[in-house]
Amino acid sequence: MDWDEYCKLDRMNASTLVYAAHSMKRMKRIMDSGFGEESDAMRLGTGIHVLLLEPDEFEERFAVMPDFENDIGNMRAAKRKDEPDKERRTTSKQTKYYKAKAAHFKQTTDKSILTRAEYDTALHAIEELRSRPHIVEVLDQCEKEQTLLGEIHGVPFKGRVDLLRVKRPLVVDLKTTKDCHKSAFGKQFMRLRYDMKLAIYRELATQRLGEKPEVAVITQEVEGDFDNTFVPVSDAVLDNAWGKVVKLLAKYVEAKKENYWPGVDGGKKLYELVIPNWAMEEDDEMDWSDVESKEEPMLEPHF
Repeated sequence: MDWDEYCKLDRMNASTLVYAAHSMKRMKRIMDSGFGEESDAMRLGTGIHVLLLEPDEFEERFAVMPDFENDIGNMRAAKRKDEPDKERRTTSKQTKYYKAKAAHFKQTTDKSILTRAEYDTALHAIEELRSRPHIVEVLDQCEKEQTLLGEIHGVPFKGRVDLLRVKRPLVVDLKTTKDCHKSAFGKQFMRLRYDMKLAIYRELATQRLGEKPEVAVITQEVEGDFDNTFVPVSDAVLDNAWGKVVKLLAKYVEAKKENYWPGVDGGKKLYELVIPNWAMEEDDEMDWSDVESKEEPMLEPHF
């Protein structure tokens, strides 16, 4: 099943359900209005996925912006009176020339657009992934971009997994990140609720294969060291996340039945403020600079 056909399936999916962890009201907004515009990071991540897993589809879905900033016609006005020429060659993207060229390019395509630098980053990331024999072995063993259909607690579901191994069942999700160190990625893993998404994929894969698969993540940095890792996800983590999924589905079914989608207070008049225990340990003013705010989940299917 190709991506466009998958998107047309009118079923619940993991990327939508996790918004219910914030509130039913937010999930309803996403269901009605969609996920919004892709960020640059999302678009780059999707580009890496397509180049690695479905290279034949890349030209159908993506266009690479030419380096208009390097054109001979990209000129800037003289900045000082003593400059000999009124205009001078530049590689700036802030010129009228570049902006006009870029705007025209965007108008001529309905594809997702990567800059040349982003495209080069994607190629570098794929090169690093393919330099790891154990990751290549997994890639070779798995079917790519598999659609999973099923029903969870009476709700029709769909899921799109990056890699699915049928023999010795395994589900693998490829995640791009700035830092794949276990501490940094562990925070990202929980903040973006990858645990819940993978628990849903595990269940849908079990329904398809008749056997519960192992689950893992391949992380790939998109800057700096361009490091990568293969990260098994334990049953303990997924079982805990599955408990969250079941509770949210029950709330969703009730909200849909009553056509009432409560906000963060759950439909009550108030809620109790929850402060982490570590924040209450000292009377001194806390340094909150290292506390990351909640980020909304990335667009399906990949991130």
